[in-house]
Amino acid sequence: MSAIALPLIHIGSVNAWLLRGDPLTLVDVGPADDVAYEALRAGLRNEGVRLEDIELVLGTHHHLDHVGLAPAIREASGAEIALLGEAADYVADGRAHIERDRAYSHRLMSAHGVPAEVIADNESFWDFLRDNSSTFEPDIRLDDGDRVRAGGRELEVLARPGHSRSDTLFVDHDAGEAFVGDHLLAGISSNTEIVPLGEAEGERPRPRTEYLRNLERTARLPMDVLYAGHGRPVKAHRALVDVRIAEHRTRAARIAGALLHRPQSAYGIAKRLWPERTVREQPLLVVWEVLGHLELLVSAGLAYESGDDNRPCFALTSRADPRSGRHRAGIR
Repeated sequence: MSAIALPLIHIGSVNAWLLRGDPLTLVDVGPADDVAYEALRAGLRNEGVRLEDIELVLGTHHHLDHVGLAPAIREASGAEIALLGEAADYVADGRAHIERDRAYSHRLMSAHGVPAEVIADNESFWDFLRDNSSTFEPDIRLDDGDRVRAGGRELEVLARPGHSRSDTLFVDHDAGEAFVGDHLLAGISSNTEIVPLGEAEGERPRPRTEYLRNLERTARLPMDVLYAGHGRPVKAHRALVDVRIAEHRTRAARIAGALLHRPQSAYGIAKRLWPERTVREQPLLVVWEVLGHLELLVSAGLAYESGDDNRPCFALTSRADPRSGRHRAGIR
């Protein structure tokens, strides 16, 4: 099989990959809105396939732009939907998870210095999630290491959390190809979301460390091409992983530079890294990004959290400072 011959259907910025063969399969399907639905129908028509012919839907993770249309496809065609267990759990109670993530994110942003008016001005983000997400029970729940038959291929299911808790790779070892969603993108470094790990919030999750570790595991796979959820396929994934890791070092160094003169909150650091409009319009994403790189600095003993539980800030660690690597429990 060749990367060039594999049918790609563009649903806005999302890539839906059509796997011909038994069972006829779509990997990722776009958000739950009428425009995406018609784009998917048109794209399939161009490939000589009807939506009603689809037999299996695989989702690379639970984000709405990748699995939102899955239940509509199932209704039209009778297709089965297969998701990793973490993704299945999320979409099975999607509305409740969105509300939980919203409340947690509000507390996270507030604790890290985002003004209340900025948080309030970005409620449209959560409205968008509610309006374009689907709540449904998948037909098949997959585990890490499972194998699934899709489009005449045997795919190994590999859990690779980091960008999201449910990131999944579907690996065709025979062809040297894999479907990777947003785990590794050719054109941009994937962010890592910070969401509660369970019902008890406890210590703040640290997904950036997990993400980089999983990128290194992916780099060791003997693959020729990775089919991504956005943009072009990745054809030199080992080199791209090296680039992404180097970019993390560069960003961490910039954040350390922002802390040279005084401790700062994560939002205060973000204001030094991005234009004012970006910081005001995407406060959650910039806080995730800054906390992700601070996570690496703290783990390396180069920075630590200071301040109280409700208003943590970050400072550089001096060589003799015993607070190196100190973490506190809580929403931070």
